[in-house]
Amino acid sequence: MAEANKAGAAWVSWAVGLTLAAAGAARAADSAAPAVDPNVDAVVQAGRWSETVGAEGAQGTYRVVAASQGYEHVSTRVLAQWKADGGEDGQARIVHEAELVAPGLYSLDPPKLAASAAGVRVELRGVATYDSRVKVVCRFDLAPGGKTKVVRACGE
Repeated sequence: MAEANKAGAAWVSWAVGLTLAAAGAARAADSAAPAVDPNVDAVVQAGRWSETVGAEGAQGTYRVVAASQGYEHVSTRVLAQWKADGGEDGQARIVHEAELVAPGLYSLDPPKLAASAAGVRVELRGVATYDSRVKVVCRFDLAPGGKTKVVRACGE
């Protein structure tokens, strides 16, 4: 009986050790996750761009970030980013950024991106912050070099 208790205790000790090791690994994986601002509602990537910067060439993807702010009247800020592919260090970087919609006036759904002749077209739909009966549609074109063009302004 004493041998059975020793074997059982050894098994329990092994199982507890394995559980603690797994929990530690999960915590380490969680701490390695990149931080995302809690106000960010959507990040959408589409299309490819390339450009020459000095003697160097750069290429990457278009990315649009939508973040909400406010309490009673929540509004959305929308940023376009030109994200360059990772270099020798493997780290991607933002080479251009442009504000498409400033916070305060509109509450918008997640952006929709579609390829266009110049780069990417961004479409945003939502409502006016202070009157949800007013529907809003905005469209923007993004092109290499951090270029943006308003196709349809949100207030039209």
